[in-house]
Amino acid sequence: MPTDFSTEYAQKSDDELLHLASERHSLTTEAAAALDAELRRRNLTESDRIEYQKFVKRQERREWRRRRWKIPTPGLKDHLTWRDILEAFAAMAFISFTYLALPSRYHFIKPDWQDAAFVVMVTSVMVVFSAISWRKIAFWMSLGISSAVQLAVVRALTRRTPNLSHNEGKGAAVLGLLLFLFVYRVVRFLQRMLYGKEPPESA
Repeated sequence: MPTDFSTEYAQKSDDELLHLASERHSLTTEAAAALDAELRRRNLTESDRIEYQKFVKRQERREWRRRRWKIPTPGLKDHLTWRDILEAFAAMAFISFTYLALPSRYHFIKPDWQDAAFVVMVTSVMVVFSAISWRKIAFWMSLGISSAVQLAVVRALTRRTPNLSHNEGKGAAVLGLLLFLFVYRVVRFLQRMLYGKEPPESA
């Protein structure tokens, strides 16, 4: 059954027709004739086609720039929602309040470890609330290893500089995130080496 190009093109939007006009070389003679007729009926000219092409190129450049500066974060969302942020702060407040509310004999974190523990707690909570694969074994293994390394590094820093500046504190938190991403990639690589694709228990 022959294709009724006139009916098909009449149902398309202006942008779709202009896109087809930009790819005229791929159309048959009958399709090109029907397209020209529909363009004339809608008063769409060559200048409209050129403007449409410019618009498409601008959109492609914006998308390229967005992807260029986007940091790949396997297992993490592209961005945190306000709800995620509020829940993360609520979790940090709950953890801190619970620890402080305990009798002093249950304060198992020594004073020289407390600053480091606080930084690690903040980083770990933010990582958990920004994760989409938090049920996977690789996630928890990576979080545990990176948190332990971060705790040791931050404690060493606080012993050298008892009062960390605001920028140093932020740097310590960023260090935890970078450590997590690095360890996560290593763990996933080892999983693929051992299991081929994905270990059955981590799905």
